[in-house]
Amino acid sequence: MTTDVKPASTLDSLLQSPGELLDVIVAQLGKVGIDLPAVALQIFFLVLVVAMLFPLWKRVRARRKADRLPMVAFVAMLLVAVGVLLGFLDNLTLPRRISGSVASDRLPDVRVALLDFRDRTISSDAGVVDTTSGYFALHYNPLMNGRARKLRFIAPACKAQDVELSRAQLRAQSEMQWSFQCIAG
Repeated sequence: MTTDVKPASTLDSLLQSPGELLDVIVAQLGKVGIDLPAVALQIFFLVLVVAMLFPLWKRVRARRKADRLPMVAFVAMLLVAVGVLLGFLDNLTLPRRISGSVASDRLPDVRVALLDFRDRTISSDAGVVDTTSGYFALHYNPLMNGRARKLRFIAPACKAQDVELSRAQLRAQSEMQWSFQCIAG
């Protein structure tokens, strides 16, 4: 049985794992009141992992041939370091602008916002939608805020509606289209 693996999907999954690990770390730190930007956490985590590589390398060099544990630990930490670097590069290369259009019978009232994985607004714009075309453009800093996870549609007297954003959607930089229907909230 042969399987065709697309290089783009393999690369995307490789880049996604470090980002998810960083999200877990940020969430845990946020629970105890430490709220750092993604780039600061990535740099701290990378320094920590690289610092751990040196003693592990000494153990690898001093090990007996039958003892594989130091080698496994070194390779695992090296992969974590590479993962953190890939996560940093992924955030660095994400587009800073997300645009699209929304179809709704309430266009003058609709606002949009980008949210992070904790549902905090990370877009720097007011989120105003063009009242005739429904077009909007939002800006954010993926290096400092991490990847935008959701797009939130808000209108007065309506329940907010969230749409998940994938890495592929963010990287495509295409004009995305959504519809917003007011559900009484």
